[in-house]
Formats: sequence, structure tokens, C-alpha cells
Amino acid sequence: MSMNLRIAPADPVTLRVAEQAFLGVQRGAATGDWSGFIDLLADDVRIMIPVPADVPNPPEGVLTGKDVARQLFSSHHQEKVEGVALECKRATANGNLVMMECRVEGTLNGELVANQFVFSFEVAGGLIASMYEYAIWTAKHPTSRWGDVTFAREAFGPSVIGYDEARLGAVAAS
Repeated sequence: MSMNLRIAPADPVTLRVAEQAFLGVQRGAATGDWSGFIDLLADDVRIMIPVPADVPNPPEGVLTGKDVARQLFSSHHQEKVEGVALECKRATANGNLVMMECRVEGTLNGELVANQFVFSFEVAGGLIASMYEYAIWTAKHPTSRWGDVTFAREAFGPSVIGYDEARLGAVAAS
């Protein structure tokens, strides 16, 4: 094995904090209430998220600080997706790092959309030290089946952290 690649047992605190952070992201995406996520961030948290090119003055690169994150999620990250159902499909951990492979479906401007995400949560001192999000956007090319939100649902088995409106307090899409 490479001397640069290290595998460490998953830390139980890391697993709990990462799961709570994901639940906070899930709730924020569904309801606009990001407080459960923001509360878990370290003061000097590092965040990197993809932002669509049509967003004016997009935040770019690695953003640092809990206050910056709070501002980002209260302004730029107010999704216009309705009926958001974000689920963690697979997860793995190495020491204080948890990776979650996720899927989200919802309605954007009256059109059904679906995206695949990978969240990387690094935990230190019981808080999120970094959160990086990687996204695969639904292709809209007429010959691509990715434009069909049901396409690739079968690529994943059951959810590790499923979508539960009752737990989130989200309102179902009409």
C-alpha cells in the first residue's frame, strides 16, 4: 500500500456529527431552515459548493468561516427547488472524514429535476471542520436519459438516510 494513503477506523463521534450535518442539510434543502446545519459548523469551517453559472455574483472557491457559511446559506443558497427529497444513498468513513453519496429530486420552475451529489464532511472537536459538495447536474440534452428524473434511481439500493417529511417538518409538493 502507498505510504501516502492511510486507512483509519471510523470515529464514532465523526459518524454521529456527519449524520447530524447531513440531516441539517436535508432539512435546509427541504424547508429553508439551515440552523441545524449551521450550528454544527466550526468557527473556521471550510466550505466548497458548486454554484450554477447563472447565479449572480456566485461564491467561488473554498469559503472560510461560520459567518460566511451562515450568509451563504441564507442568501445564495436559497434553492428554488420545491418538494426537495434529498437522500444519502451510500456512505463511507475513514478516521474523521465521512463521504456521502446522495441523490436529490424536486421541481425547479415547474420542471422535475434530479441531481447526484457527494458530500465530504471532515469532523474535528465534534464540529464540521470542512464540508465539500460535488454535484452532477441533470443533463438536458434531448438524447440523454439523464433529463428523465427517474433515470438512474435504480443505480442505488435503499437509502442509508432516507427522506422523511415527518422528521423534517417539510411540506409535501402539490
